[in-house]
Amino acid sequence: VCNQILHLYDIIGKHLQNTLDFIEDFFGNYFDRNEKISASYRMVSTAALKKQLKRLVQIVAKDESVDKCLITNVMAVFQNFTDDESSNISYLQLSYQKELMKELLLEKVLASTQSFRETLYYFNFNEDNFIAYEYERLQQLTNNLATKKEKITLLRFEQKNINQLSAKLNCSFTINMPSLKEQVNGWIDEEVKFLENGNLIEKVENSVTENEHKINTSLSVAKLALLIKLLVIDKIIINRTVAPMLRIIAKLFTTLQREDISFGSMETKYHAPDKATISAVRDMLFKWINILNKL
Repeated sequence: VCNQILHLYDIIGKHLQNTLDFIEDFFGNYFDRNEKISASYRMVSTAALKKQLKRLVQIVAKDESVDKCLITNVMAVFQNFTDDESSNISYLQLSYQKELMKELLLEKVLASTQSFRETLYYFNFNEDNFIAYEYERLQQLTNNLATKKEKITLLRFEQKNINQLSAKLNCSFTINMPSLKEQVNGWIDEEVKFLENGNLIEKVENSVTENEHKINTSLSVAKLALLIKLLVIDKIIINRTVAPMLRIIAKLFTTLQREDISFGSMETKYHAPDKATISAVRDMLFKWINILNKL
């Protein structure tokens, strides 16, 4: 094709792009993005996503620039989304998955773990496993330092870097949960406060008296954490950050197995509930329904 025709195609392409951008900006507010997509559109869209996911797997297999643990967690999210055959997927959820996948496939994003993380922050990827990954990353950074002052300085430096990362407006993996930055900021603030007040918990001489001021429950830590997660998702608990709330719950509750619940254990169970715990809590909720019917 001659250069004159190519130039014409370029002009037409730009006009089409401008028109589509105008339609999206002008009419976007009139479209209900929470509407559920049709089964046929879901099938076509997820098939395209599966192809892109396969391509991402192939690229990562040849290049280890991005942390394997991080990439595995993210790819698992796409895998679960494409395997979901329910009709509960909204246009907003599908659009998020498509835009994020498109960005992750860019060469500059896959150049390093840092660029990959920055992209996830830009898309407000407030997914539980990634949040847990960030907590662990920060914990490992501080573990290598000797003094509390060094740890606090490093955490504040990381907090500054995170807050300066750009973020896409009105974009979120889970819309009914606090943003990624909010949750990580909350964790850092709590960790700094803990370090400033001393990193050793004072032992009370009379442990029996201490436990009398706690709420005793027959639940396991995993079940307790999952119930708290349900309350957060349903916006019954409306704390803006999760980490401080979990730290308080860990201090207030005891279980049959543990008189003292560690914050780390509670946090891990909260962000990554296992299938056995989900099944047990589901049976518990059905039992509650039967109890309510008898009241």
